[in-house]
Amino acid sequence: MDSNAAHSGTGDRSRTADRQPAVLAGIDGSRAAVRAAVWAAQEAVVRRLPLRLISVVPAIDHPAFRPGGVKYRNAERALTSALSAVSADRRGDPDASFSAVSTEVVHGQPAHLFVELSRSAALIALGAGDIGLFSHMVLGSTALAVARDGHCPVALVRQSTAVNGAVLVVVSEWYRARPALLAGFRAARDHGAELIVARIWRGRQWSSSPESFRARPVVPDAQLAGFQREFPTVTMHPITVVGEAIDAVEKFSATARLVVVGHDADREHTARLGPVTRELVCHAPCPVLVVPDDFVPPHPNSRRDDEPLDSTAATAPGEGWM
Repeated sequence: MDSNAAHSGTGDRSRTADRQPAVLAGIDGSRAAVRAAVWAAQEAVVRRLPLRLISVVPAIDHPAFRPGGVKYRNAERALTSALSAVSADRRGDPDASFSAVSTEVVHGQPAHLFVELSRSAALIALGAGDIGLFSHMVLGSTALAVARDGHCPVALVRQSTAVNGAVLVVVSEWYRARPALLAGFRAARDHGAELIVARIWRGRQWSSSPESFRARPVVPDAQLAGFQREFPTVTMHPITVVGEAIDAVEKFSATARLVVVGHDADREHTARLGPVTRELVCHAPCPVLVVPDDFVPPHPNSRRDDEPLDSTAATAPGEGWM
């Protein structure tokens, strides 16, 4: 990221980011983006990580896009609105606090920028429009691209009616299920929710070879038992979905507070999201956390306890990305 593109006064923010990963929220002026900011703030408090609210303006050499220009000022107003919503949400919980919160206006192309930021972020939250007939269009190309290509978990945040529901994690092959399972168990523990683990077993097609059948084994009970020992306070309900999984998984997501799923890309199209993941991203009636199949969480304690975080950018007092 071009250091000259960020909001003035960022100081040594790049070194701050190296010391501690942050929770990022993309702000574009929509109600969905404000919802994503509030959701991201809640996650930042739970994880005890900095929160960064980021608004992107095109890197166009025109007065409207420069600091002080109309487009730039619109981005700043969107950040102010999102920050106000975050502050209002936190006001009801005096014990909730951030290690730091900042707002930034950055020049660039949104999808490319957030994919690059995902290399060092703990989590990225983007607003998604409410589900409906054109939900795949409402979601927008930026959100889809970041969910598909991001290097960290990406949350596509919709309004959930089941705020006290369970966390649903959807997994298939055991050998790439760990990142999604870990994220699901952590979310259930952090929010005091029950956890439903939907294990997809696609079965064997009559035309498939024995090698391809062995390459897609279901997540075993022993793997889940290991996570249960690691998270003893989480109440887990494992289920196995056989065959066509999309309809079954959609039914479970209807009462979930959060859905956690991996990329689930197939071997022929590794750059695409798997069919179940695509369906949940577009149609789940709650926030969906998409976790890269090879994601390794950054270490949260790379900063010395006595070393203050730099928060000079814009520090706060204690419909979706298109």
